[in-house]
Formats: sequence, structure tokens, C-alpha cells
Amino acid sequence: MRKTFLFLLSLALFYFSNGQDNQVTRANYLQAAKFSPARLDKMVFSTSVDPHWLKRSTRFWYSYQTSEGRKWYIVDPVKAEKKELFNNDKMAAMLSAIVKDPFDGQHLQLDSLRFTDDENSIRFQVTSSIELVIKDTARKNAPPRKEKKKFYFEYNLQTGKLTNLTDFRRPLRHAPWASVAPDSSIVLFGRNYNLYWMDFENYKKAQINPKDSTIVEHAITNDGVEYYSYHQRSFGETNVDKEKNKNERKLVPVIWSPDSKHFVLIRIDDRKVKDLWVINSIAEPRPTLETYKYWMPGEKDAPIDELWLFDVATKTPRRLPLSHFKDQSANIFRKQPLRKQRDDDFTPLTWLGTTKYFFISRTSRDFKRVDICKVDVATAQLTPVIEERLNTYIEYRVPTLVNDGNEIIHWSERDGWAHFYLYDGQGKLKNQITSGPWHCESVVGVDEKRRILYFTANGREMLPRDAKSNAPAEKEDPYYMHLYRVNFDGTGLTLLNPGNFDHAVNMDDDEQYFVDNFSRVNTVPESDCTTLTVAR
Repeated sequence: MRKTFLFLLSLALFYFSNGQDNQVTRANYLQAAKFSPARLDKMVFSTSVDPHWLKRSTRFWYSYQTSEGRKWYIVDPVKAEKKELFNNDKMAAMLSAIVKDPFDGQHLQLDSLRFTDDENSIRFQVTSSIELVIKDTARKNAPPRKEKKKFYFEYNLQTGKLTNLTDFRRPLRHAPWASVAPDSSIVLFGRNYNLYWMDFENYKKAQINPKDSTIVEHAITNDGVEYYSYHQRSFGETNVDKEKNKNERKLVPVIWSPDSKHFVLIRIDDRKVKDLWVINSIAEPRPTLETYKYWMPGEKDAPIDELWLFDVATKTPRRLPLSHFKDQSANIFRKQPLRKQRDDDFTPLTWLGTTKYFFISRTSRDFKRVDICKVDVATAQLTPVIEERLNTYIEYRVPTLVNDGNEIIHWSERDGWAHFYLYDGQGKLKNQITSGPWHCESVVGVDEKRRILYFTANGREMLPRDAKSNAPAEKEDPYYMHLYRVNFDGTGLTLLNPGNFDHAVNMDDDEQYFVDNFSRVNTVPESDCTTLTVAR
């Protein structure tokens, strides 16, 4: 009897211990939520200086948040001076007196801060606790919505006077479907696969009420059809989405000439591409079968990219001779906006080039052949100026134009490492600018008068510095990025932000100063503003 009892006890202990070993640990969602971006933002605050360069001076402003709250600063690199734009406590007191809400300096929230044209004052908005009832005029019979009232202010930096802009009207929000000409003469959009235009006065009506029946629109094309459209395709747009949005205005992927007299776009022919079938399992009230065009690897029928150039005055299109590689893709290069334009409400997209020509790329399906091409606006002729050929995947960057395209700085991995090359305007190689077993990343600035290139690169600081003594450099992670300058002829290569850190730089448009944010995983992030005059 005693043996039987001991056996049963041993068996129970075995199953109990085995059950303990096989227990399933549940996911601890509460613990994971502690490390969500929203939670971390409340603990980490600002880690870098993000400069807003002013237009009329070399100064910039930025905001920086710590555990003591957010503050706004103005920096004058010429004077090597940084100061607060205003006293937070005094600003909070003035806002409380006008808005009648209790503001405090530590939790001050100012939105859409902008400098006035004379750079003597700033404008911003604050949100109050006053609740407004807004009628939706864009949708018929739509219920009214509630939103908090916003107050608009102007603060004079010299006198410290805060003015409530009671008559201020915030600029109308840019419509996501609108492509506005640089001179605001016309606005382009798409509908039912075709291209349309309206003047700016009618566009302002559409910004207020997209359904306004008095808006006057004009058709430019009439040959657009399904899967061979002039306007933007939504990625992954299904048959259900298309039917729902067929009469809505659509974005047209156009790029403008600087003088607004021409625009260019890529029209894609998807008519022969096969459908891909998916089930929308969360559709209401039942799942739906949906389709969209998708080119699978190995299939014969591919999308066809076409390049179309339009004259604004006559509204006439010209299809340019683009075809070169089988199943190629094309890309129109855009001019990067100036850094001092970042606070503008809207910046039109203009092509890389002049009023007489622009640049595009065409790439083979296997990404082993890339042509950088120059397109003449008057003749509509396309001329390859730089050709890249490799047995493996090719990467490329937007070319950098010098003196309106009389010279071109080109990024290439043709010698096994990423470096910069100088070409003339016709595509003849003049010289290799950088070289060696290290990686150039991107162009930061170009001083055309002094013929200096500023760029970021990594891996170079692992190399010996002194050729005579062959003394090794300080050991550094080869992925840490640095800022360099070099003359167009390849001489004068200089490191501009030394230090065993990963660096992120933001340079002003005149190549006089740059803000350097640097850190490692085991260091506190730091920032510095450096003048480039010492390097000239």
C-alpha cells in the first residue's frame, strides 16, 4: 500500500513539474507600450538642432525641448550669438491675458511659427479651449463639426509687443490634387484619366469648397483611358477604390519649367499588365474581391513609361522619344528647393535645368544600365550625357548642375567606391573629383565661384592620415558620416567636422555656415554651428 502511494505521488509530481515547464508566457503588451514612440517622446525630448534659415540674413531659428519645457532660439553665426526669441513666462502671461486660457512658460505651445518679411517680428498661432461649431460647406447635408478656436499673433522681437491679429486669415491649405505653376498662372489636376487646368482665382474657390458649382475647369486632353491615364495612380488602388473616386480631382505628376511656360510628365501605359486579385477581408458588410494592376517577375507585358512635354500657352503636348532599354523606367529630376524656403506654405516643383532644357534618367529593368539624359525644350530632342554600366545593380543620385548646367557633378560607383566626377555640359568627363577606398554619400552644397564641393562621406577616417609616418587614424565606426570640402579638380580635400561621432549637417544656401549634430550610442547628442570661411 505504501509503495502504491509513493508511486502515485511521484506520478503527480512529474505531471505537475512538466506542466510548469510547458507554461506559455503571455505577451506583456503593457510593458511594450512603455517603449512606444509616444511614451519615449515624453522622456527623450529634443536631441538635435533643426535650423530654419532666414531669407534676408545668415541667421536661423530653432526650437528645443527639455524637461523644463520648449524654448525658441535665434542664432546669428556672424556674431557667434544665440539668444531666446522671447521670455517664455512673459509670453505665457501675455497670451493668457488675451486668450483667457491659463498658459504657462513650461508647457507653451506655439504652432506655425514664421518670421515676417522684415525679420523683425514672428507670427504664430495658439489653440484655445473655446469650442466652435463649423459647418461643412463642401459636403451637402454633412453634420457640423466641432473644433477649438485658434488665435493668431504677431510678436515684435525688438519692442516685445504682442499683437492679436483679429483680422488675420491663414493662407488657404494647398489642395493635395493641385499642381500649381511657379508663377501661379494656372493649376493642373486630373479627372477621369485626363488632364485639366483652372486659373488661380478658381483654384482659390476650390480650396474653400471643392464642390463649388461656379468653379470653371478646362480640359487639356481627351484621350486618357483606364490604365493609360495622365494623372496620378494611387499605389495599390483597387477596382473598388477607382469606382469610388472616379469623379474626384486627382494629382498629376507634373514638373514645371522655371518660367512656368512648360511642364513635363511621365504617362504610364498599364493596359497590358495583368491583374492581381486580393480579398479585402475587413470590408463592410462582407469581404470584397478587388483587383489592381501588378507586373509579376518574368511576365512579358510590362508597364510602359512615356515622356510628355506640354506648352502652357497652347496647351499642346509632345511625346518625346524616350524608348531605349527593354521594359525601362524613367524619372524626371527635380530641382531641390532652397533650405530657406522650408517655412513657405507651398513650393512648386520645378525641373532640374533651365528654361531651355531639363534632365531625366532612364533605367533598364535589371538596373544594370542607367542613362542621364538632357532634353532640349525647343527641339524635344533627348541626348544621353552620362552613361552608367555595371554587371550588378546600379545606384545613382540626382546630378548637381554647375553654372546652369555648363558643368555637371555626377555621383558614381564605377571604380568600386562611391565618388564624384566632373563633366562638362555635353557629357565629356573632365576629371574625377574624389577617389580612394571610402564612400561619398551626397552633395551638401556647391560654391560655384570658388569651385568648391561640400559633401558627406564615411569610411575615410579609418585610413592612415600621414603618408610619411603611416600613422593610423583614430579607430572609428566606418559608417559614421562626416562633412568634407574639395576643389572641383580634386585638390584640397578637407575634413570639416572631425570627431569620432556620427555627424548630421545642415548648411545654409550660401555655403557660409553649417549646423553639425553629432553623437554616438554611448554619448550625449551635441550640436555646433561652424563657419566655412576658415576653410576657403
